[in-house]
Amino acid sequence: MKLEIHERLALLELLPKTGDYVALKTIRRAREMIGITPEEQAKLNFREVEVQGQAQIAWDIEVAGEMSVDVPIDEWTTDKIREILVGLNKKEEIADRTFTLYEKFVT
Repeated sequence: MKLEIHERLALLELLPKTGDYVALKTIRRAREMIGITPEEQAKLNFREVEVQGQAQIAWDIEVAGEMSVDVPIDEWTTDKIREILVGLNKKEEIADRTFTLYEKFVT
């Protein structure tokens, strides 16, 4: 699935951090595939900036726009992401950062 940098970062936040052994093993593999590589970080000029007293990650948006990546995501992980996004939608908690993920995984 083609994913932008901001979508990959949002997915890393959405993925569960707890579960049974098999689930966590699958999620670890997904995190490795979705994660931003050191080479990508250098190309994007990833850096930490302070915004209103909080540390945030910033990157070069122009470069990111040209770096859409086809990320292989297995069926179990796709279903789990879909389940999480549907749950957020039911609670009316779809945020701007997860909007395009909802479109790609659910609609």
